[in-house]
Amino acid sequence: MCYKYENNELEISGEKINFSNKIDEIKQNNEYVFVRLAIIMNSSVHTEDEDNNVYAIDRSGNIVWQIKNTPPKNNPEFICSPIVLMYVDDNNHLFVTDFSGRRFKVDLKSGNMEMVSITK
Repeated sequence: MCYKYENNELEISGEKINFSNKIDEIKQNNEYVFVRLAIIMNSSVHTEDEDNNVYAIDRSGNIVWQIKNTPPKNNPEFICSPIVLMYVDDNNHLFVTDFSGRRFKVDLKSGNMEMVSITK
């Protein structure tokens, strides 16, 4: 899939998408381009989008989902952290790691996350 990006703008198939923050990392598999936005450090205002800073874009340049970085229903004390790394394995699965060192497998249809390990 062909794409190009600069700062906070991504172009795929002639479609331009402007994100709220600078694009920090891009990965792709055979179906999507995954975009991870930069985290604004030391910001006095925390927004929900900071923790949901990964998007899946299809071949036509449409945003399919924004990652759903939410606490598990059975663990209300779970504290979400922004995503800092992305990895696409040989089976085209997307894995992300958050600022707290937790690794998650991402459901490619919905953007939901399932914790698989802790890296720290």
